[in-house]
Amino acid sequence: MHDSEKLHETEADLIGFSMGVESHQEAAVITTDIFELSIIYGRFFLQKDW
Repeated sequence: MHDSEKLHETEADLIGFSMGVESHQEAAVITTDIFELSIIYGRFFLQKDW
C-alpha cells in the first residue's frame, strides 16, 4: 500500500506498468498511486477484439 488514506477509493491513477519477463525471470508490475501489484507468470496472452 502506498497511500492507506485512499484505501476506499474506487479508482486509482496508473503510474507505471512493466510486463516483466516470462518463465518467472522477472515479475510484471502494475504501480498506481494507491498500491503496487507484482505478478509472476510463465506465459501471458493479451487479446483485444475491437
